[in-house]
Amino acid sequence: MTSRPLKAPPRVGASFVHLGISGAIALAVFLPIYFFWYPDVLFQSAGGKDLFFIIMGVDVTLGPLITLIIFKPGKRGLAFDLVVIALLQMGALGYGVWVLFEARPAYIAYVKDRYEIVRANGFPEGELEKAHAKGYDHPPVTGPKLVGVKMPTDPDEQFKVMMSGFAGVDVQYYPRYYVPYDEVRNEVRMQAMPIATLRKRNPHRAAEIDAAVAATGKPEDQVRFLPMRSGKLDLAVLVDRKTGDVLRITSLVPWPEE
Repeated sequence: MTSRPLKAPPRVGASFVHLGISGAIALAVFLPIYFFWYPDVLFQSAGGKDLFFIIMGVDVTLGPLITLIIFKPGKRGLAFDLVVIALLQMGALGYGVWVLFEARPAYIAYVKDRYEIVRANGFPEGELEKAHAKGYDHPPVTGPKLVGVKMPTDPDEQFKVMMSGFAGVDVQYYPRYYVPYDEVRNEVRMQAMPIATLRKRNPHRAAEIDAAVAATGKPEDQVRFLPMRSGKLDLAVLVDRKTGDVLRITSLVPWPEE
């Protein structure tokens, strides 16, 4: 007498189908987030990774779990229940993606002696409109744009910027002071530090530094670095010694040990 193979209940199969669909949607959402809004190392350092996985962890698992609980073939109103679940799931997903979009890094701004991540939702009210003449009134949607920041020369404006900094809103959030990156290249070249300094600040990460420099395609003596403040983690930006071009953004420690 042979035993029949165990067959999974219909609700389990329905739940797995729901899980597969949810996973495919999550992957489709992940691609623009990682490759445009939070590219490369910014995905983790600017908080995109944590928020994405919280949203997707809840959204991808909750829908299939509810399906597992309520699914019963022939149940009256089952189609309506499944539609409601899908709508709630899509609503939660849409809200989460909107939060990620609003908090995305809009600009990478060079300020004095470092780079700063500027988030799209961080501009004080009315400041974007004041930058209309310079073309910085609409934050980019396809990835962070590289710009420079020139401090105001008017004493009153300098005082306002200083006081705003004390309140937690620094000059990089005033786009009327933005300039094309080409206008700050000389400052970048003068302020950039040699890779030997980066090695001293990352004594146990020599292999990572070697790989990062090699990825630029340039010899080490032609590469310099500058710090970047990005929110969750500070980063080291590799730049071309001669041109000031940004070559690579790394998770290496940019500051000396305190």
